[in-house]
Amino acid sequence: MGERVIDGDWKPTSPSNGERTVVLLGRTGNGKSATGNSILGRRAFKASAGSSGVTTTCEMKTTVLKDGQVVNVIDTPGLFDLSAGSEFVGKEIVKCLGMAKDGIHAK
Repeated sequence: MGERVIDGDWKPTSPSNGERTVVLLGRTGNGKSATGNSILGRRAFKASAGSSGVTTTCEMKTTVLKDGQVVNVIDTPGLFDLSAGSEFVGKEIVKCLGMAKDGIHAK
């Protein structure tokens, strides 16, 4: 797959309420919760090293950056998690998307 180059003048569109929402999607054990903790700057999501999933339901945590920007981070269960039924995981992902009331700004 080719590399995508973004023009240096590009700026993300600003939602009307000034909040940004990030949804973390990926396979079980790929570090979604740890990434969310890094974005938030604190241990908000339970994370564990290894290939087994820790997150079983969607969770949203919020932080305010130094510049006043509000960032919502939504952690999701692992895609293709064999320990949970695929129908359950699918319903959880749909629930997560519903948490992003003003849209998703990064995924």
